[in-house]
Formats: sequence, C-alpha cells, structure tokens
Amino acid sequence: MEASELAGWMRQVLLPHVHRVVVSDPKQNSWIAKDPRKEDSVDAFKLAWLLRMGKFCEVYYDPSVDRAVFKQAVRHHDDMRDRQAKLKVKIKARYRMQGVIPRGQAVFGPRGRKTWLEQVPSADARICIEQLYSLLDYTLKIEEEAYGHMVRLAKQYPEIGRFDRVPGVGPIGACRFSAYIQTPRRFSSKRKLWRYCGLAVSDRSSDGKPLGRPRLDRWSGCPPLKDLSYKAFLGTQLTKNDNLFKRTFAQALKTTKNRTHARLTTQRKIVAVLWAMWRDETEFQDDLGKVR
Repeated sequence: MEASELAGWMRQVLLPHVHRVVVSDPKQNSWIAKDPRKEDSVDAFKLAWLLRMGKFCEVYYDPSVDRAVFKQAVRHHDDMRDRQAKLKVKIKARYRMQGVIPRGQAVFGPRGRKTWLEQVPSADARICIEQLYSLLDYTLKIEEEAYGHMVRLAKQYPEIGRFDRVPGVGPIGACRFSAYIQTPRRFSSKRKLWRYCGLAVSDRSSDGKPLGRPRLDRWSGCPPLKDLSYKAFLGTQLTKNDNLFKRTFAQALKTTKNRTHARLTTQRKIVAVLWAMWRDETEFQDDLGKVR
C-alpha cells in the first residue's frame, strides 16, 4: 500500500495476518496518480506490479508502537508551533487591513498588544483581532503542554539525552531527530541520511549535458529534519563558545567562498554527527566529532 496518515495503523493491523507489509512512497509512484484511468482496482494492480518488479521505494516504519506514539507526540508539538506562526501572520495582516503596520514581536506580548489595539479605529475590527489573540494564547498554552508531554516520553530513549548535549541541538531538536529517524540502522550511508534530511543535491543531466545548475532536492526528505539542522547551525554560530560546527563553517567558507554552501556543509555535518553518535552509542566529543 502507499504511505498515508492511516498507513501506520493499517500496518499494525495487518502484520499478524500476513508475512510482510510493504508501504510504498507515493512520491515515487506519481505515474499511478497521474494516470487518466484512476480506479482502486487499477491502482492496486499497479502497486502489485511495482512490488513484483522490485521498483518501489519502501517507507520505513518502526515495529515499536511506543516509537510510533512518540513520533506522533513530536509531530503534535511541531503542529502547535506551526499554528502559532500562522496566527501571528494573520494578526499582523488584520492590523494592516486597518492601516496599522506593526513591527517586531512586541505586538504579540500582553503589553504590546494593548498599545497596538488602541491604534485600530474600528471597534468591530478590534474585536476580531482580540479573538485571534485569544486563540493565540490558547495555542501557546497547548504548545507548553505538548512540550511537557514530549519531554516526558523522551526519557525512555537514552540517545535523546546525548543529542541534547550537542552544541546547537537542544531538547526539541534532540526529540525531533530521534522521532523522525526512528533508528540509525535504516541508513547505510550518510548520503542517504542527507537525502532524507532534505540536504541532498539534485544534479540532473541528459546525454551527459547538465540540465540547470546543481541544487537541493526540494521534493524529497523530511522538512522538520532540515529545519532542525538549520536551527542547530544558527545556535552553533551565535554562541560565543568555540565548537566543532563553528570551525566547520569557517573552514567551509574559506574553501568555497560561499556562505550558503558553507552553511549546508555544516548542516550536513551536524546530522551526520548525530547519526554516528546514535549508531555507535557514543557521547559527543569535540575532538572526536569527525564523521567519515
């Protein structure tokens, strides 16, 4: 079957009754969705044909139910943070509709919002914005509860504590990496890990001629892991303390003369180090942090 929101549950239901359950990546099967003849029986036949020919890309699902629940908890926390960002964008948009242009983050604070609300000429428009503020406050409360629940579940996985001690990663990044990777054994090389983290380069060519410049593959990977590596990179660069990733960025910048390339090199280094720590069950050591 193809991966979907119900695929994990369906897999658990089917496992006791079959020899093997294969969940295929729908992105790799786009020819099925694009076919003008779209029927359940036809799609099932095509999936079976892919399985028989070995031409499918299998999606990994951890057999542990606890792992699946932990991943849901991390996703729930991420969803609450995304909702906050969308609400903040909407609040500023409502202000602009009234001719008020708020700047910075003070507009969302308890004190700042009162100052900005007084500048809205319409009383009815203020009521709408106040309701959005109430929704934002409730979402912040739920996000705090989701964070506590996620951290509580994370205590059963020892690798998360080791990830948390890596410069720039933090508790949220540590939970994300463990939840979305699930097991380090699913990747045979760091390049496959980079592709799953959205850090692989797509280099297309035809008859030996390049089709455009090499760029990141935007159609594959797990976006939360790419976000994790970027935020970890920022954390390592903003600190005053010297660390492995700060030196990696400086060296890459000296070599490439390009800040974007140097940043991506450092992001790949961060996820590769986390993967090696988990695979080898080791602590992070700055002088031993190189990954081959």
